[in-house]
Amino acid sequence: MTNDKAGKKTEYIGFKDCFATTTLSFTNAITGVMMSSMLMVYMTEYSGISYASILATVLLMAARIIDAVDDPIQGFIIDSSKRTKVGKYKPFFLISIIMESIGAIALFAIPNAIIGTPAVLIGWVILFYLIYDIGSSFYKDILLYRTMSTDENQRTKLAIGPRLMSFFTGIVANIAFTVAVIALNAGGMSYHDAAGRVIFLLVISTSVISLIGWFMVKEKHYVEQNSAEKLKIKDFFDLFRENKAMVIFALKGLFAGFIWSLIFATPTYYIKWGFCADLTTGIADMNLFAVYSGISSVITVVPMVLGALLGRPLLKLFKDPVKMTCTLLTIQSIGGCILFIAQITGLLQRAPWLFFLTMFIMATGVGTDFVPQTFVQMEVVDYGIYKTGKDRSALTTVTDGFITKMQTAFSTAIVGIVLTSIGYVVEEGNRFAGDVSRIPTMLNWFIVIMGLIPAILGVISVLIYRKYPITNQIRQEMKTFFERNGK
Repeated sequence: MTNDKAGKKTEYIGFKDCFATTTLSFTNAITGVMMSSMLMVYMTEYSGISYASILATVLLMAARIIDAVDDPIQGFIIDSSKRTKVGKYKPFFLISIIMESIGAIALFAIPNAIIGTPAVLIGWVILFYLIYDIGSSFYKDILLYRTMSTDENQRTKLAIGPRLMSFFTGIVANIAFTVAVIALNAGGMSYHDAAGRVIFLLVISTSVISLIGWFMVKEKHYVEQNSAEKLKIKDFFDLFRENKAMVIFALKGLFAGFIWSLIFATPTYYIKWGFCADLTTGIADMNLFAVYSGISSVITVVPMVLGALLGRPLLKLFKDPVKMTCTLLTIQSIGGCILFIAQITGLLQRAPWLFFLTMFIMATGVGTDFVPQTFVQMEVVDYGIYKTGKDRSALTTVTDGFITKMQTAFSTAIVGIVLTSIGYVVEEGNRFAGDVSRIPTMLNWFIVIMGLIPAILGVISVLIYRKYPITNQIRQEMKTFFERNGK
């Protein structure tokens, strides 16, 4: 560990560093929330487009196909770039802020003049979604965190602020968007124009905050590569052969990444029809539903915040991020099994407290796993440089980023498919319009989705992680390597 002129440890991450990375993440966080939870609402409720739901669904699916080609190219561009006066990665964060802002504002402010012209409208939506998507792919925070310290435990500090901020931003943005749009509409503005105005103000304000973070954040370390050979496209494919840690982490993520989205895919439906409905009439008590929905919202947010805060001290206790993750995956799997067994035995519907308690424990497990997984994400990148001497940091993160995007898109589609297949039809918001006798079967399927399947995915993920090649001894060797070769 080196010392600066002031005698302070340069590897130490202080409040200023954490504040810089947190503010830097504002634009990425707000636009991410907009695209994941607000775009469909805008398109179907406020845009005035008659075929909005089909357009938005096809767009999200098509974007993942484009990502399969585009993400490796962007990773190649980042890794091939030269170090500038402000750093190797900072220029791409500036590009990301600009592109995400432009894409998001344009998507939520579709001109009235083109809504009646399908060809122009579709072109507008595709163009600006691609601008947003490309910009979001340039936001690779893991790469930046690695340059700010070579100490793994110090690095994890940088991720906690953006993580907590993203949750609070998501809650505030969703509430502010709905309330502000309704208020502006009451004042005489159309929903279409009100939505565009609100999003413009949200994005511009967060972009200014992100720029402040951009100027504050400092890259400190740069690893001299052993090879002068220029990067080639084939280097991306070579990673799958040379970086076993990346492959194992990606395979684990392919299964474990679905757990969070599945756990919270159907609780709202289960609460409404399992705890609040009369199964003989199919009518739900909306007052009770509002209370239970509030509890469910707390269970969604609090464990994630709690988990982020508990993550670092627990990681010090476990001393191995992989063992910590496997323990947390086991807890999630046990919780899923409890939900499933309680449902098939008829206990769950009579015990709402068991449902909420189990959900809280499972959500805390997912939230706490953020810290060790951030640790692993960064060491997977380090491992590739350590093994080959070639800096392919951005390319190493491509697979994980693509899997995450794919899971977000497909989890939304899966819920829609399941609800359609079981004949989910509701009238006036509280009356089940289908065959009431099918409600118990429907509830069973909801628990399969949020309980049994996550339990199975957790077990598979633990088995895969047993093949992870980086041990504590190798971690120490890697740290020594970077301290000797960094500058």
